[in-house]
Amino acid sequence: MDTKSNIMNPPVDSADAEPVGLSDATVAGLLAAEDAESIERLAVWLKKHATTFAPIVVQAAHKKAGLSGEASCAVLDALMSKAPADEETTLGIMSDCLRVIAGRITKSLRDDTREARTRHDDPLVGVAVAVVTAGRRSSLSETAVSCLAKAGPGGTLVLARAFDTLRDSLKLYAIRRLKPAVIWELGDNVVASLGNSVSKLAEELEGRESKAALKFLAELAPEEHSKSSEISPTDPLKVGDSVFHASWGVGTVVKIGHETLTVDFGSSGTRTLLRALATLRHAA
Repeated sequence: MDTKSNIMNPPVDSADAEPVGLSDATVAGLLAAEDAESIERLAVWLKKHATTFAPIVVQAAHKKAGLSGEASCAVLDALMSKAPADEETTLGIMSDCLRVIAGRITKSLRDDTREARTRHDDPLVGVAVAVVTAGRRSSLSETAVSCLAKAGPGGTLVLARAFDTLRDSLKLYAIRRLKPAVIWELGDNVVASLGNSVSKLAEELEGRESKAALKFLAELAPEEHSKSSEISPTDPLKVGDSVFHASWGVGTVVKIGHETLTVDFGSSGTRTLLRALATLRHAA
C-alpha cells in the first residue's frame, strides 16, 4: 500500500467526506503527517472527537516518528480548547506534544549559525509559546515550563521567547529550571534579552525570590564575554567591528562619530551610544 497516498487521501466512512469516521490506522497516519492537507483533516477529526482522542494520540507519541511537529500543534490546539480526559492524561499529552515540538525546533536550530539562532522563526516556536502563556491552570503552565526546560535548545528558545509574558511566579519557576549552558547555545542576543528580563524581575522581587533571580543572572553571564576586555572611550574602533553589550548582545559597529558610536544589534535594534558612557566589550 502507498502510505503517502493513504495519508494524503485517507478513507472516510461518511458520504460527505468529512473525516469523522476515520479508522485508527488512518488517524495514526495523519498524526505522523506534516503536510497542510493532512493536518487540516486531523484538526477536524480532533474537534469531532474532543473527548475520546487521548488513547490514539498517546499511542502515537510513544512510537518512533509516530507524532509529527505539525500534528502536535493540532493536538495542542484541540487540547487547549477542550481537555479530552482527566488532568493526568491531559498533562501527559501536552508534555508529549511539547517534547516533539521542542525536538523539531532543536533539529532545525542545528542548521542555523549561532547568530541566526536569535532570529529563528520556526512556526512551531509560536505554537509552543502560546501553550505556555495560555493562562490556564497553574499545573498546566508549570508542566509546560518544566517539560520545555528539559527539552534542549528548542525548548529553551520557546521559554526565552515566552518569558516576558509569564506571570512572576512562573518566571521564577522557569529560571530555577533553565540551564545557562543551553541558553548560551542560542546566541548572545538571546542571552542578553533573557538577562535583561531577569534583571528587571530581580528589581521587583524581594528576599529569597530576588536572590534566586540574581543567582541565575550570575550563572547566565557569558563566560567568553566576561573574560574579554572592556572597550574604553579611547580604544580605536572601526566600522565592521563586533562588540558585546550586556543588554543588547552582540552588534556590529556601523558608524563612528566624534563622541558617539552607532551599533547594529540585530533584533535588539540599532543604537547610538556615547563613547564616554557606553559599556562595551570586544565580542568573543
